[in-house]
Amino acid sequence: MSLTLASLAAAWGGCATGNASGDTTASSSSSSSGEGGAGGLGGGGTGGVGGIDFDAGGAGGQGGACVSTSAEARRIPLDIIFLIDQSGSMSGAKWNGTKSALTTFFNDPASLGIGAGLVYFPTQEPYDCNPTHYALLDVPIDALPTNAFPLTNSMPADATGIGTPTYGALKGALSAAAAYQDTHKTHKVVVVLATDGEPLGCEPKTVDDIADLAESALDYNGVRTYVIGVAGSQLTTLNKIAAAGGTTAAYDITQDISEFAAKMAEIRQVALGCDFEIPEAPNGMEIEPNQVNFTYMPKGVGMPKLLPRADDLADCKDLPGWYYDSNAGPTKIILCPASCTTVQADSSAKVNVLFGCNSILN
Repeated sequence: MSLTLASLAAAWGGCATGNASGDTTASSSSSSSGEGGAGGLGGGGTGGVGGIDFDAGGAGGQGGACVSTSAEARRIPLDIIFLIDQSGSMSGAKWNGTKSALTTFFNDPASLGIGAGLVYFPTQEPYDCNPTHYALLDVPIDALPTNAFPLTNSMPADATGIGTPTYGALKGALSAAAAYQDTHKTHKVVVVLATDGEPLGCEPKTVDDIADLAESALDYNGVRTYVIGVAGSQLTTLNKIAAAGGTTAAYDITQDISEFAAKMAEIRQVALGCDFEIPEAPNGMEIEPNQVNFTYMPKGVGMPKLLPRADDLADCKDLPGWYYDSNAGPTKIILCPASCTTVQADSSAKVNVLFGCNSILN
């Protein structure tokens, strides 16, 4: 799905009540009525939006017609910290391919607005295993394309580092990512590790130790770890790190470094995901989390289709729907994988968040 969905419309609503002047209809408001039941991604009822009956007695009925006011929302901003292996084994064609792929990504119009930072490992000090050295990014996070030149200009002519301190480097990069996520709570921060070899040159650390770092960052505040395996790497090792970091498996370019750019484009699409901000309520209204609904309009035309709400990712059960990042204190709306795949593939899709009627549950 293209970034056009960043301009989705959200509707804040409540049941129609009189105001000081006796008017029962809010400005820029709308109400829907009908007798249809709750509709899924593939269909809806005969009335309402996606089959919701917004009048009294319907699934979302509040004892009167719901009145909504539009507010603008946008996709959750994405920030990526790149952790790039510059050990000597990456020199030559592999390094040239890495630089080319990153240059393409940083300057691609599809990357517009993505925050990007970068750190190389090892540092110029041989076998530098100190995590704090990698927590200090070589290029701090800033939005693309503004940061494109500092990022590309930082790339050395060739990879000449000594050692592959994967544990220390990943610990430092994840620390930086977690700290950035803590101070940018409405953003989505991820780490992309690209390497061609097994850990080398530091105190003994198993692949499980390294995977535990990725799992800890994911558990702490949701930072995911994507992994790209360049020729020379052991995919079984990298797959374990990626799985622990919440991204299932490493991206395999062991046979062809020229695939690096394509894999980066895949990561961009997946990492952008289907996370949407919950917009601030207009006119001093407050969020009622249990009075939120989400609709998807294929190709941007026709009848919106209701996506039911799930409790969490596990409750999606491979079915269409959405859920909150936190039911106790929601800050994001996240589409279930089945709906995310559908919406991302539809560049003309329109999605809406509707407030004021009881959530339709899966």
